[in-house]
Order: sequence, then C-alpha cells, then structure tokens
Amino acid sequence: MNHQDRLEALTDLLRPWSELWSRSILQNWPESGAAYLESWLPYAESLDEEGERRLDDGELPGEPPRSLHSLVLALRELTALPWHEGVRRLTTADAQGLNAKKAHEIERVLALLGPRTQTIRQAVDIGGGMGHLARLCVRTFDWTFHSIDRDAALQEKGRDWLRRARTLPREKLCFIHSSVEDGPQREIDPLFSGQDRVSIGLHTCGSLALTQIRKSQQAGLLLNFGCCYDQMDAARDYPVSRFGKAHGLPITRRALFLATRGRHHKTEAEFALMKRVNQQRFALDLLLRRKFPALGFVRAGDAPKKLYAESFAAYARDRLERLRLDVGMTDAELNSFESSARAETRRIFLCHLLRDRFARALEIVILLDRALLLEEMGFQVELLQVFEPRLSPRNIALIASRAEPSANIRIAPAQQPLRI
Repeated sequence: MNHQDRLEALTDLLRPWSELWSRSILQNWPESGAAYLESWLPYAESLDEEGERRLDDGELPGEPPRSLHSLVLALRELTALPWHEGVRRLTTADAQGLNAKKAHEIERVLALLGPRTQTIRQAVDIGGGMGHLARLCVRTFDWTFHSIDRDAALQEKGRDWLRRARTLPREKLCFIHSSVEDGPQREIDPLFSGQDRVSIGLHTCGSLALTQIRKSQQAGLLLNFGCCYDQMDAARDYPVSRFGKAHGLPITRRALFLATRGRHHKTEAEFALMKRVNQQRFALDLLLRRKFPALGFVRAGDAPKKLYAESFAAYARDRLERLRLDVGMTDAELNSFESSARAETRRIFLCHLLRDRFARALEIVILLDRALLLEEMGFQVELLQVFEPRLSPRNIALIASRAEPSANIRIAPAQQPLRI
C-alpha cells in the first residue's frame, strides 16, 4: 500500500471516531464517557487487572464487542509498517558512555544508513548533543560531520571526548552551537544542501521535524525520527502535504498528545504506577468538581512520584496547597472520598485504555503526511520501524532519498502479534 492509499484509508477509518480521540476524557467527563459505544465500557469493566494490562498492551482479552474487535483489527492492518532488520554492533570501546537505549538506537541507525550512503560525503545532525552518533558515523563512513545543538555544555563534553580520542580524525567532526529554526540561517543552511549530504534528526521534537524537512530540500538523503507531537501547533503543522490537506482530520492538541502516548510493553510495576497515578488524579478532579464547581477543570500538575505511593489524603493535601484551595476535609474524609469514587475513577481509567487504541494510528497519520510532503518535493520516501518499542517507543524512521529505496527491510510475518 502506497503512502497516499494508506493515509486515505486511515483517515476514513479514524474520522467517525473523532469524538473519542480528539477530546480530553477527564476535562469533558462524564460526557466524554457517553461517546463510547454502549458495549465497550461493560466489556472493559469485566476485565481483571491482568486483562487491563493486556488491553493497555494492545490486546483484546476475553470476548470483546464485535465493533471494538473489528476496529482494532482494521487499525492493526493500517498501522503495520515494515521493519528494518540490520544491526551494526558497537564494540565495547564504541559503546563507552552510551546508555542501553542510545546504544540500541545508534547500532540500528548505522545499519540503516550503510546501504543508502554510497554517494554521501557529509552529514549534519540536529540535536547532536555530545556527538556520539556523529563520531561513530565518522569512524564508520569517513564522513565530514557537523553536529548542531543548542546545549553548549553537552557540546563541550563532546569536544573533550574528541580531544581524548586516539583513532578518530578530529578534523572530520565539528560541533556547532545553534538552534535549528524556520527561516534563513546563513551559518547553518548550507550544511543541509547538496546531493552528497545527509540530514539526520534523531527524535526531533514537535515541529522541528518539519523545519529539518524544509531545510533539507536539496539534500541527497534525509533521516528523521519524530517525537513529542504534542509540541506541534495543531493548526500550523498538520496537514502539510497537498494530499494531506485534502484528507485532513480534526487534529487537536489533545489528539497530538495522544499520538505521543503510543507505548506498549509496560512492566507490571510500570502499569501499576500508571494506574495509581491516574486513580489519584481522577479522584482529585472529582473532588474539586464537587467542592468548587465554578472552577471547571483544574490542572493539578505532576506531583513528586513518591506521593503517589502514599495515601490519597497525602497526595491531595500537596496538590491543594499548590492550588491554594481548602476543601475543609480531614485526612480520613479525603481517603473515604477516594474509596467511594473508585468505581468512577476506574471507568475514567478504562476509557483512557480504550482511547489509547487510536494513539499509533494518529502518529502514523502525522508521519504519512510528512512523507507525502517529501514526495511532493521529489524524494523517494520510506517509513520503517527501526527500534524495539520497549527501548524506544518512537521507533519509526522517515527516510527520503534521491536514489532508489533500499530493499533491506522485512514485513512483519502475519503470525506475529501486531499491537496498536
């Protein structure tokens, strides 16, 4: 399925459900709960804690309603992307200073770049930090590499690393202290232009991915991993392609936040913490609605993690003090309120688990729109899964080249579990 057909099919599938994925459940409760089909919440409420974990992991345990089952199967089919198989293993020396996530990503990025870079001689990396990817690309491909970052302290650590390197040609790696922004930047714009140049953005937050695309229109190769879609401007940054504008969805900031949330494979402890955090937050919201109805929805903010392990009263006292609100209740009364509200806070939690089924689809809609923009610029474009989601959930590479796309990919076998 080409990018246009996939985008059209996904938007057609998502549009009828926009009331579910475009609005905040908590801010619009209880009306938001009424938007779910009548059979969905009773099904979710029938699940035990292990069933809830499986639902969070993209499965449908037990006997789900036919409408939910059909929707999930269709989303799985349309969000299944090919996988890049290659790994270029790092030596112990090369991996020094890298955490497991960064080493995992670099090993796969190096393998991804290898067969696509025969004509590449220079590279520029957005948000290169200490230059770990840069130095390994220099060593592997003998490129001249410019690593751009706005964090001067990180770059100084990278320069110190470079000074101590014995085998790395130091003249090949240059650190540039700068932000990459829309509009002309005479100091850095030439680095993105030229058929012998590759433009790299490893997890570009929000609209920075679009800035990279615009600056790289004359590059020979572009590699981008998007992230933090909630930092996009929903009105400005989607859709950006001509085809996308003809098939646009009502993407809101809440939908962008949902697109960023797509993450499966939580451990038992991670799931338990997520559930506990939500239980406390939802209970506080219900309390504030009853005590201060004129305030409407109140943003309580993130509490210190240790507070979520304590009683609801301890959590509520901390948040109420921050909000400068007095509910006139004792600790015992606060804890009693939370206990009495558990059935309702669980329903809100289950609505979130059901809503999360749309997260990956929304992310891929955004990336398909970017892919089509690049095709409209004359690039040949691939979307590939590269990183293991457990380590790096934003794992989809957008690869745009002037040459024929590589065939070094595999399609996930039909018997493998596909999750959304």
